[in-house]
Order: sequence, then C-alpha cells, then structure tokens
Amino acid sequence: MPQVTLKNVSRKDAVKLASVIAGRVSEIIEVPKNHIVVEFSETSFFRGGIEDLDSAMAWICWKKRGPDMQKKVASALADILKGAGYSPVEIIYDNLDMDDFYEFK
Repeated sequence: MPQVTLKNVSRKDAVKLASVIAGRVSEIIEVPKNHIVVEFSETSFFRGGIEDLDSAMAWICWKKRGPDMQKKVASALADILKGAGYSPVEIIYDNLDMDDFYEFK
C-alpha cells in the first residue's frame, strides 16, 4: 500500500515503468519501495468512439495525504508516463478510510 494502477498502458511499458514508479512514489512519500504496488490493468480507452492508444491513467489507492503530497506524486507519475510517450495523462486518487483497510501477513 499504496497501489498505483496503470490503465491504457501497454504491458511492455508497465513492466518497464513499474520499478521506476515504485521508486519515485516511495521517495516522495518516504516509505520503502516494496510498500508500493504497481498494478497493470489491461484496459482500452475510447474517446468519441475511437480507440485512444496515446493517453494513460494512473489510479492511486492509498490513505489520504495532503494536497501538496498528492500534487507531487501526480506530477511525478505524469512525467514518467509522458516520458514513455503517453499524452494526455490523467491521475486519479482513491483516498481510503484506513478503518476499511486490512492487511494480513
């Protein structure tokens, strides 16, 4: 936790970017890299009924953090995805109530 789900990104790109994303997010929020989960979601976007291969989305599910932290993470993810050739890039946050989160080890 946190979990970053990549949408409309190729599997090949997701494999290449997963470590970069985990590393960058962990640096910004100051948690160990292995706490960051990057998920590949095989998704296709259609805009106006036409397949859109150029855009990407990152959906971040985590405990709520402040707007400055969210903006830093969003900007970093956008830079990474745009650097891989995706544009536009959308970042969406799903802020969890941690009373609804359970982890069993």
